Amino acid sequence: MNWKLSKKTQLHTRPCPSSGLCTIAEEADLDYAYLKLQKLEETNRVVRKECKQLRECFLNLARCEQKLTEDLAACNQVHKDDNFRQLAEQYLSVAKQAADCTKQFSDTLFITVSDPLKKLANEFGSAQMAIKKRDQMIMDLQPLKRSIEKLKEREKTGTNVARLEQFKRNLSTAESDFKIVNKQLLADQNAMLNLKAIYMHPSLYAFIRAETHYYWEYTKFFNSVAGTSLDHNPLTSGNRCEPPASQLTAQFNNDMQAIRSLSIVSTK
Repeated sequence: MNWKLSKKTQLHTRPCPSSGLCTIAEEADLDYAYLKLQKLEETNRVVRKECKQLRECFLNLARCEQKLTEDLAACNQVHKDDNFRQLAEQYLSVAKQAADCTKQFSDTLFITVSDPLKKLANEFGSAQMAIKKRDQMIMDLQPLKRSIEKLKEREKTGTNVARLEQFKRNLSTAESDFKIVNKQLLADQNAMLNLKAIYMHPSLYAFIRAETHYYWEYTKFFNSVAGTSLDHNPLTSGNRCEPPASQLTAQFNNDMQAIRSLSIVSTK
């Protein structure tokens, strides 16, 4: 998979070579963990963006439906038929209830998914700072190494020998500190990768529960309107007898023949 990293990506600098302070395997493990974290950060960014779009889509749908029902309820033609007027008013009431349900679902989506992902996004900046600290330690070692090489070339006086030994001790201490930081960085990166599923599982579960509740409530609202409208519909009342299949077929053929005879219908 090709990943096109966003310009806002916080993980933007790979760990620099250790100049022999780490084994090749350790450097490869650190670099691999870094690349996986980059992909995780990009996935996090994409999911947050899609969650925002999902929330906007749900809210826009609720607003459009509410506007539709308000316009329908205000239409003069609706008020000429009592059954039609009653259905439009019920539809308006349900649309308002559905809008409240959508708002609740939208808020839940933000709390359960968007907010935790935003908190996770901050950790990538911390990871990059840890990498920067590790790389800075490598750079700080270079002057010590150059100083040791120069002292080795000078005359072995008491002062030079003492300074050389002091620089060697400083270098040994700095290298030990670096190895500890490098090992901890790799452990932290792997821990972040291994815990991503554990971190996001409750959020995903809560989101699925919230979406299930949303659709359940939405269905319940509109079933109340559909049940009432069917009771008033003479075509769906219990006293109506279904016509035989032959009559329905004949009526269908007649309707199709009438359609074909229209001038706007092509005969080709």
